[in-house]
Parts: sequence; structure tokens; C-alpha cells
Amino acid sequence: MYEFTEDFKLRQITKYGLDGVDEREDLVVIPPSSRAGPCGSNCLFCYLRQNPPEMIYRVSFHDTLNDRELEKRIAYVSEHYPELWIRITDTAGNVGLDEERIKSLSRAGLDEMQISVHTTKKEKRIALMRSPLAGRLIDLLPLVAKTFRVIADIILTPGYNVDDIGEIIRDLASMEVAEVRLFPVGVTRYNKNVRPLTREELVFVKETAVEAGDETGIKVVIPPVFRALLGELRLDFGPFEVEPAIPTYILTGELAYPELRRIFPRIPVVMVKNEFFGGNIGTAGLLTGRDVLRTVEGLPEVDLGLILLPELMFYGDKTLDGYTRDELISRILVGKGYMVESALEPAEIPKVLEKVGAI
Repeated sequence: MYEFTEDFKLRQITKYGLDGVDEREDLVVIPPSSRAGPCGSNCLFCYLRQNPPEMIYRVSFHDTLNDRELEKRIAYVSEHYPELWIRITDTAGNVGLDEERIKSLSRAGLDEMQISVHTTKKEKRIALMRSPLAGRLIDLLPLVAKTFRVIADIILTPGYNVDDIGEIIRDLASMEVAEVRLFPVGVTRYNKNVRPLTREELVFVKETAVEAGDETGIKVVIPPVFRALLGELRLDFGPFEVEPAIPTYILTGELAYPELRRIFPRIPVVMVKNEFFGGNIGTAGLLTGRDVLRTVEGLPEVDLGLILLPELMFYGDKTLDGYTRDELISRILVGKGYMVESALEPAEIPKVLEKVGAI
């Protein structure tokens, strides 16, 4: 999989897509430009509107389609890399989309659109996205799906699209949408508008969605975060029977904790509770420096040990609450005596242990 950057350079990134979903190898994703205009929505579940005030990573309320240069960027890839499959993401289709725009994007060479659809019920979509424009996409979807391959993202939000998920998927299939991806709503302690799904609701959605997919032929994707919330996340490797020669701890978020314990039965795995965001936020990529330091305080002091952190918690050289990598490492080393290393994915951990001489 490839990501298309604004300076028209291509760089290979992880085989797994932005949603943690296994993607085709020839995929190029054209992300939103920094010049893209506002999304025109005020979604109840929007992560940008429920972030802690101390969070340093700021993103504007944008929509990929609200970008006058989008066709030019698509055409560049289509001309110079004709072997690649071109997708755009980060759009709700509420702005910058009509019949003429669909034709324009097609002429530029676009292959696929990943759209935040959420529901096929116009009134509920308008209420969920708090935008009077949100109903128009439902009328346009059949034409969009006829022109491009369409992936419909659904943020599962109680009261809006959970109880009727089977009907929504059947509607999308009738519109010839190719794929549906289901994401349980993420709720921080700053969101007072929605609640997380219960386990019963998660089970209902999974069973109903799979049944609707089998019935209609539409591809239904249950991403890793969904499976983790159900306790069903399983990685296709491990367990690793490595046993470090020095005190070693693997720190991770709540969702990955059970699976990492299975993969590394001889290394203590420590769950870091995300108090910075709160709510049901438990992914390793949203861990913060303060939550890691609070957790490390509970570990024993050592002459020399090793702590392994998820690389995904670092955005550039900082955590989401502003700790630099060096600052975090030095505080852990001085305070408790542990070296600090990071791994992008669990399979890399044995290599990291070998590199630092821990095994």
C-alpha cells in the first residue's frame, strides 16, 4: 500500500491500511490537502470535537472533496503511476459532490472512494452529522457506486445506526456499494452526546452485518478495533517463547493487552489505562506520555531493565500530550532504571530485544 503525499512523492507504508484493514498492494491513498476546505458537518461522534484541550495535535475540519486541486493530484498519479489503484478518503460527501464532480473525478482517473456514510436514512444522517446537507449523499450514492468502487464507512452510534444496521447494509448493497467497514464509536470523557456500544450491541451488529453481507454479496469488514472490543482480536503469529535476561516490560493499551499476553507469555505485559482521553479509548496509538509515566511509577526500580512502548504513540517526535521521545526516555531511565525502546508492531519485539542485547 502507498500513501500519496502533497509534494507528489510516493512512500511505501505498512501493508495494513489506515483502518487496520488488510489492503491491496497496489493501493495509493490520496489524503486531504492542507488546503482542503471545511467539511460542513458537526458530527456527534467527531473525534476532533471531543479531544482534550491539552492535546497538541490539531487538525482542521476538512473534507477531501473540498479541495480545488484534488483532480490535479489524482491526474498526476494516474499519469505517472498507471499501475496503481487510486482511492480518496476522509470525505462525507456533504460538500463538493454532485453529478458534475463525479464526472470530473472519473476523468481525472479516480478508482475508489471511501465515504463516511454512517446510515442510508436521510433524517438520521442529517441528525447524526448535524448538517442540512447530509441527506444529499444518499441520492447520489447509486451514481457514485456506478462510477467508482465505493467503501462505506459506518461509525456505529447508538440511536442512529445500530438497531437497523442490517437494513442499512441491504440498502447499500442495492445501491451497488462494494464494501462496508464498521467502526464502533470512540467516546472520550469530553463527549456528552453519544455513548459507547455495549457488548450486546457489538455482538448484535457483528452477527446482523455478516448475515446481511452473506445475503447480498456486499463485502462486510469487521476491523481489528471492533474485534478487540469483543475480545476476539487474534494476530496471525506467535506465541514467542523469548525470555529476556534483564527485567523487561511491554506496555500497551487496553485493547491489545489480552493478545500481547498470549503472544509473549514469558514477558510481563502491562496495560496502560488511557486517562488522558478517558471513555472507551484503548488503542495503543493514542497512549500519552503522562499515562505511560503514571504506569511506570508502579513498576519496580532496577539497575538496568527495558521497557517496550508502541511506536504508534509517537507523532513525529512527540506524544499527543506533548512529551518528546527523549524527554520520556530520560525520565523513565533516571526515575526507574529502564532503557526504553519502541516497536511498530508486535512481531518486531523479538528483533528489538536482540538488538539491545536483552536476549
